[in-house]
Amino acid sequence: MAVGMLARRDHSELELRQKLAQRQCTPEDIDAAIENCLYHKWLDDQRFAESLLRHGVYKGHGWQRICFDAKRKGISTVQLESAQENQQHDWYELAKELAQRRFGDLDGNFADVDFKQRAKWVRYLNSRGFTFDQINYALAANDTE
Repeated sequence: MAVGMLARRDHSELELRQKLAQRQCTPEDIDAAIENCLYHKWLDDQRFAESLLRHGVYKGHGWQRICFDAKRKGISTVQLESAQENQQHDWYELAKELAQRRFGDLDGNFADVDFKQRAKWVRYLNSRGFTFDQINYALAANDTE
């Protein structure tokens, strides 16, 4: 059963344990299945962390959002930071690209937008997991273009 789940998509160890428990597997069976998957390298939390990071960046999520999603799936921040070292993302540029894609170019006049609209953009970027420094960079970069 565990191999079938892993054949469809990669899972973290925690996710796989939860899914097997939902199917009324005994704790001994779950441990045996996990150990077998780890032995054959079908289950690898570090590989899953790298995949999760790539997917989060592809979806336009910032580091904070990706960390939150990873913790829910049983991936530690250390594992995610290790994956980050291998991929090297510029979070400031990602925030800028997302702002341009989401809000349009506005002829480079983000500074001329009223406070209410600008606050809406800040909330949106923050909900995507970007820090306020990254958000300020993204919106200020569009001011000067």
